[in-house]
Amino acid sequence: MNARNGIEWKLTRARTQLILNQPFFGTLCLRLKLAPGPFPTMATDGQRIAYNPAFVDELKPVELEAVLAHEVLHCALGHHCRRGDRDPRLWNEAADFAINPILVANGFALPAGALVDPAFDNLCAEEIYARLLRAGRGGSDALSNQTSQQPGTAACSGQQGNQNDALSNSSAQQVSQEPATPTSNGEHEPQYRPGGFGEVLDATDDGNPAPQSEKNRQQHEWSIAAEQAIRSAKACGHEPANIDRPLSESRESKQDWRAILREFVAATAPSDYRWTPPNRRYVGSGLYLPSVERSGVGQIVIGVDTSGSIGSAELEQFAGEISAIADEAKPEILHVVYCDAAVQVTQEFGPAEPILLEPKGGGGTDFRPVFEWVEDNGIMPACLIYLTDLCCDSYPEIPEYPVLWATDSRRTAPFGETLRISVE
Repeated sequence: MNARNGIEWKLTRARTQLILNQPFFGTLCLRLKLAPGPFPTMATDGQRIAYNPAFVDELKPVELEAVLAHEVLHCALGHHCRRGDRDPRLWNEAADFAINPILVANGFALPAGALVDPAFDNLCAEEIYARLLRAGRGGSDALSNQTSQQPGTAACSGQQGNQNDALSNSSAQQVSQEPATPTSNGEHEPQYRPGGFGEVLDATDDGNPAPQSEKNRQQHEWSIAAEQAIRSAKACGHEPANIDRPLSESRESKQDWRAILREFVAATAPSDYRWTPPNRRYVGSGLYLPSVERSGVGQIVIGVDTSGSIGSAELEQFAGEISAIADEAKPEILHVVYCDAAVQVTQEFGPAEPILLEPKGGGGTDFRPVFEWVEDNGIMPACLIYLTDLCCDSYPEIPEYPVLWATDSRRTAPFGETLRISVE
């Protein structure tokens, strides 16, 4: 048996073991074509898995099964369709942090150095990506000094001519955007990402970058396939662990959080009916009904979590929306209260003032001080909006005024409304 046939046999055996022992992952793995490609380890674009033969050769059988399941889970959760404009390298790291704990929970033996951090448990790739950015990981440039060459990476250079069976070199550059290491024949190949034994690339359409419509279609197809695979696995008595929640989250459509935020504030504005002018909506039908007259809201309180969990991008975008809403709602005063474990500083803005958030703090988190500040200052706000990641269990008693928790996490506050915002 030559070396190539040996690698193919090893991969076939690994897929067979997945079907027998982990049918959810094994069934989905059959959707992906296996082909050698120009990568230090493995990579998938949702249609195939490209592998480095030398990397496969070095893995133990149980590790190879884990790496194949790793690539399958990237596809099942639509990671190849969800990157958007995010840095490819940091997106891969975030996606790995999201799925590796699921693999561990299902009994897989991950290769050494796998990215697992309890701080990211139960978070989706988008949330982890935002936290990595706030932690200063910064993407390709910031991570370039961490790269090292994985043993066996030179073996893939000879496979680069087979473009029909492998992912293209241009796709390979999604994994690592810093300059690649020259090989002995002068060609360039992607560098190894520490802890990155299975990369996820953007979805393709006939070898070209897929438009958003095609990404949506592919993600929908994988979602259906994953649901069918779960039912099949359950029928075999091998229900996968910790899969339902991330699959459900991957199917969630993005809500227009700006519109919801506006509606929340608008609903707090006092209103009354008047006959002049009549309701224009019904005049064309010959009906003269009273119109709704809205006046400016009273005082609005904005609580800002400054424990270090909210980044500058979120603050900037949130401030822009609050400024626009203030122009429409015309509050008497808009109070901004910066709080970590205690109130650090406050700001006040009039109805015509542009809002510039200047947070101070950085300690622990406690939600109660903001509500205590409102009570101590004798304020009865029309509403209170709290920008936070909800990483805290210290909640106050439910106040009499409406509360909206604006968050970039999947957590839900025990009272009020929870609005999930997404930074663009």
